[in-house]
Amino acid sequence: LPRDTAAAEGFLKDAGYTKDGSSWTKDGEALKLTITVPADTATNIQRSEQVQADLGDFGIPVELTTVPAAQYFSDYVIPGNFEMVSFAWQGTPFPISAAEAIFYPLDSGQNYTGTTDEKLGDLWTKANAELDPDKRIEIANEINDTIWSYVPMFPIAPLPNVWAVKQGLVNYGAAMFGYSPVDWTIVGWKK
Repeated sequence: LPRDTAAAEGFLKDAGYTKDGSSWTKDGEALKLTITVPADTATNIQRSEQVQADLGDFGIPVELTTVPAAQYFSDYVIPGNFEMVSFAWQGTPFPISAAEAIFYPLDSGQNYTGTTDEKLGDLWTKANAELDPDKRIEIANEINDTIWSYVPMFPIAPLPNVWAVKQGLVNYGAAMFGYSPVDWTIVGWKK
């Protein structure tokens, strides 16, 4: 989504915050946040520092809380012991069904936000039973719209798939969002 500070100000004002100098306050308390970051994990640290800089420019200070990487998920993410965290989800060849546990049900082992919308259960049941690809995508769009109506998490950036193949090999490699199983009948060497 494009950067829209006017819309962001509107959201904060709707939530009862007012701009007090360079800070946002509500009921006399300044809005400040924390990001729990696993130690020695450069990508998490860099993403968190970028969020810290962007929100700081907007008047919301963000503190980075570094924790041992080995306990990041077990002690912080899974039990919900955080305000904000940053990590990557691994894509799969079945993105609709694979994403379900991230958002539904509430007690799913991967629903780290602890929020859901009950409409999602029926939508995923329909999507997972639908064999027509076009109808399945329509249902997936309804799922997407439902999730964006309450925004439990947001993607910061897609991470590319990077593959190295010998020059001349064709029809094999990273496919990003157009993922489909490799069609081995068309993989080969360029003549």
